[in-house]
Amino acid sequence: MIGLPSALAYVVTIVELAGGWAMMLGLGTRLMAAAFAIIIIGAIVTVKADACLLGNGRETGYEFNPALLAMSVHLWLNGSRLWSLDALVRRPRD
Repeated sequence: MIGLPSALAYVVTIVELAGGWAMMLGLGTRLMAAAFAIIIIGAIVTVKADACLLGNGRETGYEFNPALLAMSVHLWLNGSRLWSLDALVRRPRD
Protein backbone atom coordinates (compact mmCIF):
# COMPACT_ATOMS: atom_id res chain seq x y z
CA MET A 1 0.00 0.00 0.00
CA ILE A 2 2.87 2.41 0.63
CA GLY A 3 4.85 1.56 -2.48
CA LEU A 4 7.59 -0.59 -0.98
CA PRO A 5 8.40 -4.14 -2.09
CA SER A 6 6.65 -6.76 0.03
CA ALA A 7 9.92 -8.67 0.52
CA LEU A 8 11.18 -5.71 2.52
CA ALA A 9 8.64 -6.54 5.23
CA TYR A 10 10.25 -9.94 5.71
CA VAL A 11 13.72 -8.40 5.91
CA VAL A 12 12.60 -5.84 8.49
CA THR A 13 10.84 -8.53 10.51
CA ILE A 14 13.91 -10.76 10.59
CA VAL A 15 16.23 -7.87 11.47
CA GLU A 16 13.95 -6.68 14.26
CA LEU A 17 13.39 -10.15 15.70
CA ALA A 18 16.90 -11.58 15.42
CA GLY A 19 18.52 -8.19 15.99
CA GLY A 20 16.46 -7.58 19.09
CA TRP A 21 17.56 -10.88 20.59
CA ALA A 22 21.16 -10.23 19.59
CA MET A 23 21.13 -6.79 21.20
CA MET A 24 19.63 -8.18 24.41
CA LEU A 25 22.51 -10.63 24.56
CA GLY A 26 25.02 -8.00 23.51
CA LEU A 27 26.03 -9.65 20.25
CA GLY A 28 26.74 -7.42 17.27
CA THR A 29 25.33 -4.42 19.08
CA ARG A 30 26.83 -1.81 16.77
CA LEU A 31 25.71 -3.59 13.61
CA MET A 32 22.18 -4.18 14.86
CA ALA A 33 21.87 -0.63 16.19
CA ALA A 34 22.87 0.72 12.77
CA ALA A 35 20.27 -1.54 11.13
CA PHE A 36 17.61 -0.38 13.60
CA ALA A 37 18.49 3.28 12.94
CA ILE A 38 18.04 2.76 9.21
CA ILE A 39 14.71 0.99 9.76
CA ILE A 40 13.46 3.75 12.08
CA ILE A 41 14.41 6.48 9.61
CA GLY A 42 12.63 4.52 6.87
CA ALA A 43 9.54 4.14 9.04
CA ILE A 44 9.43 7.85 9.83
CA VAL A 45 9.86 8.86 6.20
CA THR A 46 7.53 6.34 4.57
CA VAL A 47 4.81 5.67 7.12
CA LYS A 48 4.71 8.26 9.88
CA ALA A 49 5.57 11.50 8.06
CA ASP A 50 1.96 12.19 7.03
CA ALA A 51 0.77 12.12 10.65
CA CYS A 52 3.32 14.74 11.78
CA LEU A 53 5.13 14.61 15.10
CA LEU A 54 2.18 14.35 17.48
CA GLY A 55 -0.42 12.83 15.17
CA ASN A 56 -3.30 14.18 13.19
CA GLY A 57 -6.29 12.91 15.16
CA ARG A 58 -6.73 9.75 13.08
CA GLU A 59 -3.34 8.12 13.64
CA THR A 60 -0.46 8.48 16.04
CA GLY A 61 2.56 10.53 15.13
CA TYR A 62 6.19 9.65 15.29
CA GLU A 63 6.90 11.17 18.71
CA PHE A 64 8.39 7.90 20.02
CA ASN A 65 10.51 7.18 16.95
CA PRO A 66 13.11 9.95 17.52
CA ALA A 67 13.74 8.53 21.00
CA LEU A 68 14.30 5.07 19.52
CA LEU A 69 16.51 6.61 16.85
CA ALA A 70 18.60 8.41 19.48
CA MET A 71 19.03 5.16 21.44
CA SER A 72 20.02 3.27 18.30
CA VAL A 73 22.55 5.92 17.30
CA HIS A 74 24.00 5.92 20.82
CA LEU A 75 24.44 2.14 20.78
CA TRP A 76 25.80 2.30 17.25
CA LEU A 77 28.49 4.79 18.25
CA ASN A 78 29.32 3.36 21.70
CA GLY A 79 28.46 -0.31 21.48
CA SER A 80 27.82 -2.45 24.51
CA ARG A 81 30.42 -2.67 27.21
CA LEU A 82 30.04 -4.42 30.53
CA TRP A 83 27.31 -7.03 30.48
CA SER A 84 27.47 -8.29 26.92
CA LEU A 85 28.72 -11.28 25.01
CA ASP A 86 30.71 -8.90 22.79
CA ALA A 87 32.72 -7.88 25.87
CA LEU A 88 33.43 -11.54 26.66
CA VAL A 89 34.58 -12.23 23.12
CA ARG A 90 36.86 -9.19 23.00
CA ARG A 91 38.28 -9.67 26.50
CA PRO A 92 42.07 -10.07 26.38
CA ARG A 93 43.18 -13.54 27.32
CA ASP A 94 46.01 -13.99 29.77
